[in-house]
This record gives sequence, C-alpha cells and structure tokens, in this order.
Amino acid sequence: MVEVHIDEGARGLIALLTRALALDTQAVARIQEVGEGQLDVFVTTPFDAIASRRTLGSTTHPGAAVSAQDMLEALRDGRTEVGPARDAAWPGALPPASGFTAREDIPIGVARRLAGEGRNLARQFSGPAGPPRSLLDGVVLTADADSNQPVEIPMRMIFACTVLGLIPGFEAPAEIPRHLRVATAGSWVRLDAPFGSVYRSSRPNLLF
Repeated sequence: MVEVHIDEGARGLIALLTRALALDTQAVARIQEVGEGQLDVFVTTPFDAIASRRTLGSTTHPGAAVSAQDMLEALRDGRTEVGPARDAAWPGALPPASGFTAREDIPIGVARRLAGEGRNLARQFSGPAGPPRSLLDGVVLTADADSNQPVEIPMRMIFACTVLGLIPGFEAPAEIPRHLRVATAGSWVRLDAPFGSVYRSSRPNLLF
C-alpha cells in the first residue's frame, strides 16, 4: 500500500485530482520526489499531456502510480494510505525533476483568450469523442520565437491549463502571478501556471 504524507498543499492537490477525474474517471496519479520534503503529484489527462501540483510532504513509494480516485478519497478522509501501486497503468515516463530552461513568460490574458477561442470552436465541431484532434494539435502560441529553437505550444496544453483550473480567475488575489512560464528540457515542454504545471513531450509516438 502506498503512503503519502502531505504537510502542505493538500487543498490544491484535491482540486487538481477532482478536476482530472471529472475529465476521466480512470485518471492515474504518480508521485515524484523533487527534493527533501517536496513532492510533485502528476495526473493523466485526456489531452495527451500530464498535469502536476507541488506539495510539501513525503511518500513511502517514490515514483509509484496509484488510482487518482483512491488518492482523492484518501486526502479527503485525511488518510495517508492512498491505494495500491498501479505502476503499469501509467502511460510512460515522467518528465525530469530538474534541468528545465525557462524560455518565456506569457501573460495570463493571452492564455485565457486562446482557451476561450478553443472552447468556442470545440462546441461547434466536437463529436462524441470530444474536440477534434486537429483542434487540439493546432499550434496557438510560439514562445521564444526569435531563438534558434522556438517552442510551439498546441491548444491541448492550453486546454489542460484552463480545464484543470490552473489559471486564476479575475477575482484572484493581486499577489497571485498573472503569467504562464514556458520551460523546456530535451523533448519536454512545461507550462507553469499559478496553480500547477502542464507537461508534454514533443517526441514522435511518445505521449509522455
């Protein structure tokens, strides 16, 4: 049985897991140690991207994957046992815990506008399987555009940020950051939002 002790950040993690499960009832969570006393908890999404929240805490099984539903129920009940390990259910590798290079900061207003446009298009063209892949794969933002290695951000990463509640609303306190930070490490692209991060690998035929 996997145990996770969350000392700080449980509320934000509960919010992320709740939203992820609303998108996919079979979502899987995975725990990564990122320094003494810190954990990143990742969760799968239907957008071919993974999202995470950073917390303060510890685990008995670093790197273990568990049912997101089991973890959510344990956190709500104040239990440290978050379910049996289900490592085979995780779809691939985790992004590196370090080594990311910051590329550009994007104003939150830009992300909100893009997500709004995407939602409008999705309502018009979505079928039973959700938004069309062509919409999700469309590049809607290019970060560090003047460099030798510009970073292309597809709509699916913007969707993930907005649907999972990682971007603050207009009513958020003034001290909450108002930008998205784009960073890269090898084939990985990371979007850091005020309430969590979204990752995607650009490597062909490898979602994560």
